[in-house]
Amino acid sequence: MNRKTLLAVTAVAHLLLTAWVRRDARKRDVDPSPWDALTLLTGIVGAVGYRRRR
Repeated sequence: MNRKTLLAVTAVAHLLLTAWVRRDARKRDVDPSPWDALTLLTGIVGAVGYRRRR
C-alpha cells in the first residue's frame, strides 16, 4: 500500500468515526462539538474517549 492510499484510508476512517460519534451524541442529547473535533483529529482515541464518557 502506498502513502497516498494509506492517507486516504485513514481520512475516511476518521470521517466515519466522527459521523458515528456525532449521530450517537445527538441521539443522547449531548453536544457533539468537542467530540467531533477530537475524533476527527485523533481517530480512534477520540471515539474511545467519547464512548467512555457517555
